[in-house]
Amino acid sequence: MHIQDGTRAASGQAGFTLIETLVAIVVLVFGLMAVTNLLLVGATNNSVANQGTAATSVAAQRMELLKSTPFRDLDPGGSLTADDPGFSENVAVAGVGVINVRWQIEMPAMVAGDPPNPQFRHIAVQAEGVGPMVRTRSRLTLTTFRSCTAEVAGCPAP
Repeated sequence: MHIQDGTRAASGQAGFTLIETLVAIVVLVFGLMAVTNLLLVGATNNSVANQGTAATSVAAQRMELLKSTPFRDLDPGGSLTADDPGFSENVAVAGVGVINVRWQIEMPAMVAGDPPNPQFRHIAVQAEGVGPMVRTRSRLTLTTFRSCTAEVAGCPAP
């Protein structure tokens, strides 16, 4: 360092220029935007996963209830696409939200074109989250068949 007339000699630069500081801030802002977006996507996926797990649990509970219901009490009806009274329920799951569960009970024909067989029931249960972003992404459908034999009391005639 050389001192002339009480001033400092301009032998080098010290600090950052305004342009360098602005470029650094712009790079930092883009990096923070990417991290924020990543956090939002992660939170959304976590919510969908929670809704899917809750839908699985609610559908399994409803299916077990329908499987344990006496055969004579399994009245056909319901829809998986509309909320039918008696065949639809909203279940509040703590920490997750509301899960809509619907079920449908049908008497299928054993062979296409034949009349429905009263000794068989096809049961379908569908559960899904109620939120707008999770409804179709958390949907679960379970199906099973129930049959009744002549040895069981209350079995309808074929």
